Amino acid sequence: MTLGADIKEALTEIGAVVIVRSGETEYVDLETNAQVTKPFIREFFLEAMVSYDTDMESGSVVEVDLTGEHYLVMNKTPEIVENAIMNYSCVFYKANVSGEILRPSGEVRSTQTYHKVSVFNSVATDCYALLTEPLFSGDLETDEQLGLLGIKKEELYIPRSYGIQVMDRFQPVSGEYYIVESIKARRFPAVDVAILGEDTREGV
Repeated sequence: MTLGADIKEALTEIGAVVIVRSGETEYVDLETNAQVTKPFIREFFLEAMVSYDTDMESGSVVEVDLTGEHYLVMNKTPEIVENAIMNYSCVFYKANVSGEILRPSGEVRSTQTYHKVSVFNSVATDCYALLTEPLFSGDLETDEQLGLLGIKKEELYIPRSYGIQVMDRFQPVSGEYYIVESIKARRFPAVDVAILGEDTREGV
């Protein structure tokens, strides 16, 4: 038996069950980030050991079966021994919102106010993401943790597969409206960072 297969077998004994959005289940070893002085990191970031034949990819959304919490797979780094992948190391970000992406397709005149209002079409629903306010100053070139950047707008970490674009509206299930003002698309392999502002557009 190869080392990768040994690790996979061990994960089935000690690991947590996660559900990949495809519906497949896998066992992973989850570890809370050790930065005890930063509660946000301890609450929202997990490090994971994943088997060598995992179906997870960067940008996947997984659900921890025991807690029902959803996480974004931010990266997937192979651990190589003797020229073979024995497992992958991943970083998970907890999704604290789920919502809908809506895209403006034009304007119509309101029959009530006679003002022009935007027409929004649904692009994607059940979009799991991490919505954060600025907590730290700095940028990726500094020693600050990824995802905790000192900007005035809120940031939405969202899988690229959802197809979010500038000027889209993101509407969490809690009901508020956000407009996508810009997107940082190259910070992570398959996760976009959308910069959000309050969306005051009237729409139908």
